Amino acid sequence: MTAFFEYGKMFLGDVMKEMICFDIDGTLRDNLKHDVSFSTLEALKKLKGNGYRIVIATGRGKDSLMKTGIMDIIDWDGYVCNNGQIVMDSLKHTIYHATMKKEAVKEVLRVADENNMVTCIKAKKRKLNKEADEYALTSLKYFNNPLPEVGKYEGEEVDAMIVYGPLKHTYDEYKHIEGICVLPGESTYADITIANVSKATGIKKLLELYSLKEYIAFGDSLNDMFMFKEAKYSIAMGQGNETLKKQATYVTTDIDHHGIYNGCVHFGLIEGGKYGV
Repeated sequence: MTAFFEYGKMFLGDVMKEMICFDIDGTLRDNLKHDVSFSTLEALKKLKGNGYRIVIATGRGKDSLMKTGIMDIIDWDGYVCNNGQIVMDSLKHTIYHATMKKEAVKEVLRVADENNMVTCIKAKKRKLNKEADEYALTSLKYFNNPLPEVGKYEGEEVDAMIVYGPLKHTYDEYKHIEGICVLPGESTYADITIANVSKATGIKKLLELYSLKEYIAFGDSLNDMFMFKEAKYSIAMGQGNETLKKQATYVTTDIDHHGIYNGCVHFGLIEGGKYGV
């Protein structure tokens, strides 16, 4: 194993001690028990010990991220939230924050009402445009998130939105809306974010902060696609989205079989151990 680790260091020699970015749901933690496995935590500790910058890159907002407890499991070097719309440094100080245009928010709500779809506004206080249906409840359970109250949009700043629909729905109804990006998820929802803002653009803010040029990315769903395209090496979880896996540099084992740990070992980022490949 030592020889393989040395090979990995040569293979990734020009990105050693740089940045490694992790999605949360379906990547860092499973979507059933909502736990971070011992092997994943051990991999993170080894990466830190080897001098890498490690970063969270998630579709979750800051409030939702804080409720997961993941921010406290290790000393992260930065956080990319809402698919790049909020970027925080290691001290949780916001270094970038983009909000949706009010016209776009209103149009998303109009289209949602026209199609009888439940929508969540991700603002200072989250709220739904109507009572949660089966799709909203399924998605909230998937993320282990609380049920927001129902309320009207009153012109407040909105970071992003979530639209709930059937599993594998394309959300084409929303794709004509100017200034937004539609990102269907692995459950019964789609993220509505700002066009040309993504996990990749958020990660670039942190690369600039640390005077780095490249990063390695771990993810499992379509909202990781932009992050994968800009990464030097992209690693998809074994149980992840099939389209994403085709984009990936490498497909590791699934989250229940030490996917992050094994992916790190495969690329020589950490030495192998009891979990194996």
